[in-house]
Amino acid sequence: MSEAVATDSLSALPGAVRWVAGAAFVIALPLFLILGNALEVAGDRAFYLSEFEKYQVGRVTGLDQAQLATVAETFITYLRDPSARLDVEVTIGGARRPLFNEKEIHHMDDVQKLFKLVRDTRLVAGAVLLILPLVGLGLGGAAFLPRLGTLLTIGGVATVVLLGLAGLLSLVDFSQAFVTFHELAFSNDLWMLDPRTDYLIMLYPEGFWLDATLRIAMLSAVEAVVIGGVGLGITYFGVRR
Repeated sequence: MSEAVATDSLSALPGAVRWVAGAAFVIALPLFLILGNALEVAGDRAFYLSEFEKYQVGRVTGLDQAQLATVAETFITYLRDPSARLDVEVTIGGARRPLFNEKEIHHMDDVQKLFKLVRDTRLVAGAVLLILPLVGLGLGGAAFLPRLGTLLTIGGVATVVLLGLAGLLSLVDFSQAFVTFHELAFSNDLWMLDPRTDYLIMLYPEGFWLDATLRIAMLSAVEAVVIGGVGLGITYFGVRR
């Protein structure tokens, strides 16, 4: 009797409410995965160091391995802690000097704010992914499982499709995609730096960002496929009950 009452409670919700809740869940899934992996890659010290070696950043910048490791750690801390400052001093040509100029520092202040938005957005997406299933299970009990499985599958497929389109765009013309991203993400032109004089560009050339993008996409796609498979399993066993 209690399961029947729960099922009736779920069915009694207006169709528009159920549709909006389902759409919110499907949208939240790729956001949670992609933003989470973006934060993961941004905090991966080994990834920074391997990319520095791949693009011979030490030769380009004049920084030795110890200084590059310090730069990587400083960036990781800076992007995680809104109160941190990007005050990096290095030794180049035997002289001690600040690594970044004022324009670079102000741009990184904007980047730090963007990362806070990423963390906040992922937190909201995570809350949606947690709360909606709990509400659905509370109202519908086991009868909600096929619906949950379907939403997980759709969200997983949508994530893979979205990543596929973004990946194709990046591979076709990553330079233009990179510029478009900056134009949308920032309200000023501080990101327009000179690779001959600005160390942000020397440290993080375009290839670094392409590799980071592909790594984020790969991790997110694998997770989405797993989640989609779990969704299919939940749907199958929920229907067979």
